[in-house]
Amino acid sequence: MLAELLAKLGVSEDECKLYALLLESGPIQAGKLASRAGVARSTLYGILNKLCERRLVNQSLKDGVKVFAAQDPATILLLFQQQIDSLKSARENYRQILPTMLARDSASLSTPRFQIFEGGDGLKNVLQDMLLYSDIETAALWPIKTMVSTLTPQFFRYLNKERIRNRLHTRAIWPADQVLDTKDHPYLGTGPEFHREIKIAPVKMQFSMGYWIYADKVAFLSSKQESFGFIIQSEELVDLQKSQFEILWALSKPLSANNSDTENFLEELGHDF
Repeated sequence: MLAELLAKLGVSEDECKLYALLLESGPIQAGKLASRAGVARSTLYGILNKLCERRLVNQSLKDGVKVFAAQDPATILLLFQQQIDSLKSARENYRQILPTMLARDSASLSTPRFQIFEGGDGLKNVLQDMLLYSDIETAALWPIKTMVSTLTPQFFRYLNKERIRNRLHTRAIWPADQVLDTKDHPYLGTGPEFHREIKIAPVKMQFSMGYWIYADKVAFLSSKQESFGFIIQSEELVDLQKSQFEILWALSKPLSANNSDTENFLEELGHDF
């Protein structure tokens, strides 16, 4: 477990083993540490130097002899936080230049007007394409229970966090037989903070395939049974789907939801990177 976690910080398996050994031994001289670790002293010093650079190990002098000790394990939390802050800063800087990149001529980006995806990961890629955008209105005819079952609650938790951060306001229509309880799925809240409105389609209208309209694209997703999806980039298709959606929106009824079930999810947005 420790090795897997430290690997996220770029710590090698050998470095992790030595750090764990230092945690057990307490402050120790290099010679004794090499003996316990079963490595040559030349190799040991290379690993120790890397651990010192990562601030996981410190060295001191005792009677003129170098002594090495593991830093407090709480230091690792600080290192994770620093990496998170660095990535957040990089993400925000990239978000600033993204509109310019998206505004380039589509031919220069070699983006096809029709993209098809298959399998679970492919379906997730369909929806993640929407996260390239921000501050836009979107609309979805969405069989939510089918989609959550197909793509997992964990993915929809992630998707909704990113959608909210990107301020993608969504109007969604769910089939009457697919309503999910926000107590079990708190990421499905409604209202301004969620940038989402939800309505329930007329009872006789049932569907297991859905579509999501955003920017100049429409993304279609099937159920797990057929497991495929596709994105079409077409202003004419967007206009057609929007017209159909608006008719259904007018015929549908607002979802009655208890947003007290979703408060913890909103709090997570303030803590997550």
